[in-house]
Amino acid sequence: YFHIEQLAIKFFGCLLKCSTEFEIFKLIHKPNVLLNHDSETVSKNTTSTIIDEKYHYELVPDISEDERFFHTEFSDQPLPLSDAIVLINIATFVKEHKWYEMLNHLDISSKGEHFILYQYTENNLYPTIISSALIQTTSNKHEWLFFDGFFQNTKWKPNLENDGLLSLTKATSMTPLTRSQFIDKTSDEIENDLFYSILDKTKVCEAIRLTISGSKSKANYHLYLAQKGLAMALKESGRDAVFTIIEKPAMVLFYKAMNL
Repeated sequence: YFHIEQLAIKFFGCLLKCSTEFEIFKLIHKPNVLLNHDSETVSKNTTSTIIDEKYHYELVPDISEDERFFHTEFSDQPLPLSDAIVLINIATFVKEHKWYEMLNHLDISSKGEHFILYQYTENNLYPTIISSALIQTTSNKHEWLFFDGFFQNTKWKPNLENDGLLSLTKATSMTPLTRSQFIDKTSDEIENDLFYSILDKTKVCEAIRLTISGSKSKANYHLYLAQKGLAMALKESGRDAVFTIIEKPAMVLFYKAMNL
């Protein structure tokens, strides 16, 4: 192990970067299952919705069971949907943003319900994934990152405008909420109160690990399409309230610009 660490530092700078590249290598160099794959029968999904031109979005109940192949900007060859999403997560979150702690939890991105946004392009047999996000139901709330201590901070000031609470109450079946209920409470106490105020938990989910791929010149456009498609897909599936974690200021401004 010491010899491996020495080589990792020599060629990659540190063991974490080496591990990241190794995970990418394993995905890209899996045995070529395309040889026995009929692209015409599984590359299209009639349940998808066209959001703009050749962009499609959909919710996939379990990506580990989906047989379709997709292109990504991180591999020359198409990959099964599950592998494609894991590769995008590694390339964006881990390699680009250096969130190395995700290396221990890559399996989360290889299964379960996901939102996907993809595009059909000329001369490509398979569509190209533009965006993906993991959708978690309340049945596994104990695994939600939204309520994880890592994403809590006592210095955060909750935004509890009456208009926001009123619109949240109207959006789904909740016990009535007032700003006075949350005075002197911590952010995690407020978030838990909001969650348990929702009467029908089947109409609630967590959406995390939102990725955006594609050319840099279209980054903002793809971010807009992803957020719009995600909101529409979740609403169409009966979700009225979504818990999420946002770190991009542009995404916060997008939601602030929307009406109630």
